[in-house]
Amino acid sequence: MTRPPPPLPGTYLPAIPEQDRAAALLLHLSPLLIVLLGILPGAGNILGPLAAWLLLRQQSPVLDQQGKEVLNFQLSLLIYTAALTLLAGLLLSAGVLGGLTGAALGADWLAQFSVLGSLGGLALLLLPALFLLYLVPLVALILAVFQVAQGRAYRYPLTLRLLR
Repeated sequence: MTRPPPPLPGTYLPAIPEQDRAAALLLHLSPLLIVLLGILPGAGNILGPLAAWLLLRQQSPVLDQQGKEVLNFQLSLLIYTAALTLLAGLLLSAGVLGGLTGAALGADWLAQFSVLGSLGGLALLLLPALFLLYLVPLVALILAVFQVAQGRAYRYPLTLRLLR
């Protein structure tokens, strides 16, 4: 009798045993719980999963894997938010510099066009992206809770695998 081939790396998600489900749920809910309790605003979504993972990772390999998954997702969101914030700052700065240049050259129309263009770009491109950065984690968290409650491990979308 031959054995089936091993799963491809990153595709196998183990089932979560009954005794680990409550702890796995705590791992996935920790970012939301810390934020809702008002503990460490702004950093709670990272520190909550980190503390839960550090406390629970020794109990089972599944909890270690799920803790890393939650923490990787929260770190990825932090990186994406920082990148979008930097892009917004650059866009607004370009508009202000263009406006100042236009005003210095005596071309008021150029100054107005630059500032309005940067604000329009901010409103049309970056604000929807930031909105998605708040909507996607909420939807992913709900999906994770349902999957873990059913005993299935969850992999978050758009996650950089920083912790392995």
